[in-house]
Amino acid sequence: MRKIIFISSAIILIGGLIGNSLRFLEQSPERGALFDRIPFQLESYNGTEHWFSETSYEVLQADTSTLRRYVDQRGRSLWLFVAYFSSQKYGSQIHSPKNCLPGGGWKIKSTEPYHLTLHDGSSRMVNRLLIAENNKQQLMIYWFRTRGGNIRDEFELKWDLMKNALMLRPTDAAFIRITLPIEGNNIEDAMKRSIEFLNQTISAIESALPFEN
Repeated sequence: MRKIIFISSAIILIGGLIGNSLRFLEQSPERGALFDRIPFQLESYNGTEHWFSETSYEVLQADTSTLRRYVDQRGRSLWLFVAYFSSQKYGSQIHSPKNCLPGGGWKIKSTEPYHLTLHDGSSRMVNRLLIAENNKQQLMIYWFRTRGGNIRDEFELKWDLMKNALMLRPTDAAFIRITLPIEGNNIEDAMKRSIEFLNQTISAIESALPFEN
């Protein structure tokens, strides 16, 4: 028993020393996010910049972010939110909507992985959520972007942080989210609108983030 306790204590101590060393060896990204590369005027959407409350930004702790409302030619709105973190601090992570939404009064009615394929041939696994507040229903899709590529799962994001830190790569990351109202309970129509919007913006979003591989 003493041997097991000794080995466990040694592993914890070594892990702590490695983690503490990685803090000082962490590499800084060459540049941050350049959200002005994402246009407000699109093929079928017009966008405007919006802002959260100051308290929300203090909780978010992102280095920079953009919150935009895009409206199509039929007056239907869609929200784009992208947040960039130049370093993921040890002991803290990007806030997951799965944790933040209930605190904001939203109920998560369903959540599932979704294989998103776009016209440029790119594809990624994203999270697709159906959320509700009072009588309002919205569709939300989101994913993370790091030096390792596109990431859907929050646990995978933590593993990616450790991997990039061990490889002495920057541990910066971005959170990309699209939210829009569901009209007439037609979830698939809302999903088609999300994909249409991403087809017009994904290259600009990728260009704005400093993750060129």
